[in-house]
Amino acid sequence: MLKTAEFPIVCIPDLVKEKKFTPLIFPDGQGDAPIGVSEKLFENVLKHYFDEIVFPQQKMLPPGHDLHYTADFLIVEPNTGLHIDIEVDEPISFATGKPTHCIGEDDYRNKCFVDANWLVIRFAEEQVSSQPERCARFIAGAIAQLTGNDTYRRQLLNVEKVTPLKQWSYRQASSLKKKDYRQGYLQKRRN
Repeated sequence: MLKTAEFPIVCIPDLVKEKKFTPLIFPDGQGDAPIGVSEKLFENVLKHYFDEIVFPQQKMLPPGHDLHYTADFLIVEPNTGLHIDIEVDEPISFATGKPTHCIGEDDYRNKCFVDANWLVIRFAEEQVSSQPERCARFIAGAIAQLTGNDTYRRQLLNVEKVTPLKQWSYRQASSLKKKDYRQGYLQKRRN
């Protein structure tokens, strides 16, 4: 039986597992990808806990590609240079109205970042909208576990762990759209 993917989804490069943190490809500027509704709010939380090591909308050009990929957020751990691509995945695109970030849909994109020796952490938009500090705790824990830098994790010790959320299939995302599910959790965040 296949295990259903759950957010947060983590993709760790082999070199990072070997404690070799230098990226094989560095970011090359700020992208112009549309910024999601909850990404701006999450940016404030990330800046609060990670301050100057957070870079929104950073572009990375994989070898053999004509188009860049843009990380929603790049966090660069200051002692090792570990590059962390933080992604915020919504089930329905407001721009197209179609399901997005469905199971398997981002595998190639993840591979491009992992091949560049960037750690990838994907959260569901609902998680960053309803539990942003818990998501920050998860990131801080990953930094501590992989690099030994416990600075950020210590700030978040009293924050609960992020609640896992199953990744959606195309069919499930379509069903969520019919129920206006995305609008529901985004509305809660605004209130």
